[in-house]
Amino acid sequence: MPGKLPMTMTPTKPIKFHYQYHASHIIWFLLFLISCTLQAFGWVDNWRFNRNMVEQGDVWLLLSGHIVHLNWSHWLLNMAGLAIVAFFFSSHATLKQWLLVVLVSAVIISAGIWWWMPDIIYYVGLSGVIHGLFLYGALREIRFYPVSGYVLTAVLIAKLSWEFFYGALPGSEDMAGGRVLTEAHLLGAIGGILVWLLERVRR
Repeated sequence: MPGKLPMTMTPTKPIKFHYQYHASHIIWFLLFLISCTLQAFGWVDNWRFNRNMVEQGDVWLLLSGHIVHLNWSHWLLNMAGLAIVAFFFSSHATLKQWLLVVLVSAVIISAGIWWWMPDIIYYVGLSGVIHGLFLYGALREIRFYPVSGYVLTAVLIAKLSWEFFYGALPGSEDMAGGRVLTEAHLLGAIGGILVWLLERVRR
């Protein structure tokens, strides 16, 4: 119509996702790749914690059992947990610090199963180590983002307390497709706390 200015559309900017690399991503990628490969090729039985085989000298199974899983559902659950750690906490510590948490948590879990749970013949899964990583990351977050750090730490402690008194969370065993060894979650979390405390003492 005469005298009416034409309408113009303001172009919208596309939403961009900025990936920020951190050295610890190497650890998360290797855990993902190795565990996926072992699951895909059906090598779980050869890599799981097997008390009888350990007694015969295959001590490496004490650590390798943490990177194999009962089934794909179990694997997906653990990879989801690992992704949360990688996304929210990677930048809070160095590659060496994260690697130390992985190793300390894995060793404490395996030692606990070996010495204090002699009825456990087989063990698989990364969930115990992930609890150590998550608690360590949440404690480190307090330094950068106190509110979310304290909230996340409290949530994980509440979860561990529930599991200690009442057993696995409702529905978790159905999703995993087998028994959830909640003791491994607690032992892994202790590993994360120990590394964090060691760093505090050194500082």
